[in-house]
Amino acid sequence: MNAPIRISPLFDVQAPLGPKWSHVDAMQTPASFGSADGAKLALAGIGDVSFRRRAGVKGPGAAAALAELGIATPERPNSFLRMACGTLVARMGRTEFMVEDAAGGTRTAQMHAQTPGAGVYPVPRFDAALVVTGERAIELFRQSCAFDFSSLVLPEQPLVMTSMVGVGVTVVAIDDPSGPYYRVWCDGTYGGYLWATLVEVASDLGGGAVGLEALGRLAQ
Repeated sequence: MNAPIRISPLFDVQAPLGPKWSHVDAMQTPASFGSADGAKLALAGIGDVSFRRRAGVKGPGAAAALAELGIATPERPNSFLRMACGTLVARMGRTEFMVEDAAGGTRTAQMHAQTPGAGVYPVPRFDAALVVTGERAIELFRQSCAFDFSSLVLPEQPLVMTSMVGVGVTVVAIDDPSGPYYRVWCDGTYGGYLWATLVEVASDLGGGAVGLEALGRLAQ
């Protein structure tokens, strides 16, 4: 197995817990924190998907530039979509977009290789990226954030920009047959604090940190 060349913004707070590691897209990522991962996931699981590659773009020409690359964009501001290839595209406001590859995806590499045209401005993305899931996820949000996530209409694929435990975050709510779950992004420099704090809150709810093996397709 090749050594990782990308360092997760959460590595320093995860390593002391002694997880079993895996390498995904050249980033060392927890595969498991132990045999209780599945039980924690069902109640209030906090997963790490920072390995997914991201790129951002904004400006009046941003949507057209993405369309030239075959990247679909949400019609409504503050919403998201998932392409058939697994790429997640988030629209923040009217003219700013974040594109996140599925594991092994190449859409963001295409964006980095594209020469920006008129009205197109690249936005560097160095996010920590989390998954929050479980039957007590809404309770976790109530303890860590002022926004009422229970008010969201999940089929509309909503996106929220708010603050959690004092950290600015972007959150999308994903409607899934197994139950709703949430993707959370923040500036990578605050990622360790956010992850550790949410894991502490989740632990009080019977959940906690979970690895990719328990997350399964929720990490895709």
